[in-house]
Amino acid sequence: MKRTVILLLVVFVLSQSYALKCHCGGLRRCPGGPVETCQSFNQVCGSVIITAGATPNFFRGCMSASQCAALDNPGTSSAFCCRRDLCNR
Repeated sequence: MKRTVILLLVVFVLSQSYALKCHCGGLRRCPGGPVETCQSFNQVCGSVIITAGATPNFFRGCMSASQCAALDNPGTSSAFCCRRDLCNR
């Protein structure tokens, strides 16, 4: 029983240490500060510029690859998606 608990703790710690970290900001709320640690379902760091409207806006942070790709719409928004820590400067 003790070995199982220890093994689970080791797996949890290792999985957390390999989590992707992304810059966070702009229109996106970042309660933990300017860097966020991504959850397992968010595989990319994204940086999105929204050009629709009178004033361009931006946001950056963790997101799924499909969300990031869908936000790359010429004339409305442009998205940069990457898979390395803090690559969405």
